[in-house]
Amino acid sequence: MKQFALLFALLMPLLLTACGSDDFQGRYVATDGITSYEFLPEGKLIILDGDKVTSAQYDYDSSDQIITLESEQELRSDTLAVNEDGNLSFDDTTLVKSVDYQMLENSTWIGHQGQSTFALTFTKTEEGMETYSQLVTYYDDDMTYVYQTDDSITRLAGDKLLLDRTQYRVSDVTEDSLTLSIGSNSMQLKKYPKGTEIEFREGYQSEDDIPR
Repeated sequence: MKQFALLFALLMPLLLTACGSDDFQGRYVATDGITSYEFLPEGKLIILDGDKVTSAQYDYDSSDQIITLESEQELRSDTLAVNEDGNLSFDDTTLVKSVDYQMLENSTWIGHQGQSTFALTFTKTEEGMETYSQLVTYYDDDMTYVYQTDDSITRLAGDKLLLDRTQYRVSDVTEDSLTLSIGSNSMQLKKYPKGTEIEFREGYQSEDDIPR
């Protein structure tokens, strides 16, 4: 029994390290808004820096909160620290949690800001991440709203979410919420089951329903 206990004690750190790569996944973006690190299953890592793509393997040590990287290509750092706030860091660089395709897949995200409601529904297809967008704009003077829809393909590039040619900056990402910004305007969207319908404001009617 003592021999078994000793063997278990010796193996435990190795077991923690071996399973750590699958425990740590997601996409992180540097504060420059350009460089991204995407941690995939089975210890695979893809680093995008502009047009440069670097493939690497990573190993996550949950006890020391350190990620060790290995690659045949040159890396800016071969270790990353997992900070208490959930961000990653090395040297003077910070990597912030961002959105990834897995978070978007088969979900609807809805946000409200001022007189607008914005909804995005994502579906993974062979063509890419197809996106059905809905925008509702309310007008108080005549208690009406304008309802607009569009279909597009979503791409992620650095801290940007691109709906075709429209670029939104992504920030404040959690498992069930994110903030999209365009220019000086921003909106927090929350994650819902795919197909969740927009709830229109009571008392307002669509401009399309008004007799001309």
